[in-house]
Amino acid sequence: MKEIKNPLEMSVDRSNGNIEISIAKKYSNTEEAMYKSYMTHCAMNDKELVDTTDMDEKGTAKSCAMQYDKMRGMMNEIGKGGLTDKQKKLPPALQKAILKKMKEEGEASKSYAEEKDA
Repeated sequence: MKEIKNPLEMSVDRSNGNIEISIAKKYSNTEEAMYKSYMTHCAMNDKELVDTTDMDEKGTAKSCAMQYDKMRGMMNEIGKGGLTDKQKKLPPALQKAILKKMKEEGEASKSYAEEKDA
């Protein structure tokens, strides 16, 4: 599979007769790793997160990206020092990516994050 990149978002502001266009990455640097982990897992495991069985690479990427956007809120929830109950039901690779993000943002308790790293 090709390298997974952080998608770009564009916004256009048309105020006071001026046009201002800005282009930025959709996800922060800390969330980008979680997004890439999700997309990789989704593409490699056809029926686990979203059914991509009969899709080509482009269709799989679109379906996985749409499913990530649906699950994004849950994946960014902050549990008490670790994963929430919903996050604990995700595949281990995604749990690690979520904990890594929490750890980088200072949200995961050190002991919980180290326990999942093992």
